[in-house]
Amino acid sequence: MKQFSILILGLFVGLFVSCKKDTYTFDGKAQKGPFVIGSNITINELNTKLKQTGNSFTASIVSDDGSFSFDNIELKSNLVLLTATGFYFSEVYGNLSNATLSLQAIVDLKNKDVVNVNVLTHVIKGRIETLVTKGKSFQEANKQAQAEFLSFLGVNESFTTDFSSLDISKKEDYNAVLLAFSIILQKYTEVINEQASLTAELTELLSQLAHDFETDGEISNTKLIDILLSNISQLNLTTIRQHIEDRYTALGMNVSIPNFEKYIGKFQEKHSKNLYTDFTYPASAPPYPETSEDVLKNLLFLDDTLYEVGAYSLAAIVPLNKTLTIKVIGAIGTDILVTPPFSGWDYVDNSSDGFTLHSQRQNALMSMLVHLQKPGSSAIIEYYENSTTTPTFTKTIRWE
Repeated sequence: MKQFSILILGLFVGLFVSCKKDTYTFDGKAQKGPFVIGSNITINELNTKLKQTGNSFTASIVSDDGSFSFDNIELKSNLVLLTATGFYFSEVYGNLSNATLSLQAIVDLKNKDVVNVNVLTHVIKGRIETLVTKGKSFQEANKQAQAEFLSFLGVNESFTTDFSSLDISKKEDYNAVLLAFSIILQKYTEVINEQASLTAELTELLSQLAHDFETDGEISNTKLIDILLSNISQLNLTTIRQHIEDRYTALGMNVSIPNFEKYIGKFQEKHSKNLYTDFTYPASAPPYPETSEDVLKNLLFLDDTLYEVGAYSLAAIVPLNKTLTIKVIGAIGTDILVTPPFSGWDYVDNSSDGFTLHSQRQNALMSMLVHLQKPGSSAIIEYYENSTTTPTFTKTIRWE
């Protein structure tokens, strides 16, 4: 009888322990760019094999910086799957997405008061699951998946910050990695009809990257890498930085946007088939490189100074980690007609004194369309390579 009582007591204690729940309170942010207010956050509890237990909770994003919170939720396990679904701010375009995006993160809530969902947590999810099925703990699998994906991005620094702690509005380098990856995922196009499908294309690209990565911790599909490199070749990085700063300013937030440009360059350095080591001014180039292959003579080509009235490109390629400024002086509006878009150039109108161009791309063609008008006119072009205070080159052009 005594043994029977002890057995019953043991079963009761075991049942009590197995049903024991802990409470968790934490804040977070959902970011591609920031998800907007009203977006949904769902928590699904996971067991040690990362299978859903059926226990779930929901919340809504409470501000346009992507913030959400969970207060005193009861869970048997400290492992959860977070899913964020909603519209987001596009860093590339400076406006809200035209469709909703879903991002996920598998996280350990133990001893955490901040848990974020972003494109990095999303793309390594399948890899974590694969490693756990092979016998690794979540902690081991998460650490390995993060290291493998950082290697793919060309990041050589040793970062110990968990992907679920990253925030694009914070200035540290590890946050810059997140922002850089977020930016290169998004295609830029001037064609309005193509913009309607951008979020669908982003969803597909994220899925393809995650699927390729999950099996062996590598991205071996060169077509996916080429898509990311093509995206980079069309980005206007100064404009993108301004979009992000303007967005947070509009939200009443004073933030320091991290140096994402550095890590876009690292990705190019690792994966680009052709790395330019010198400033390049081709003899001819398409004035609209994103939409047309038709080429025009390039006014920046150093060996030419005499031209005819007509249409030309202003084109250059800047090496990685370098900058270029072009000043066109003495060309009033009736002498040179400037026509947007300014692909890769940050254009500054200096009124009657001419105009200035600042580079926005590295290791990719920058170009724009200009028309030389009024025969007999002339202008001075100054080239400032890598932030020099005096011109690296100067030439005077004339047109008949």
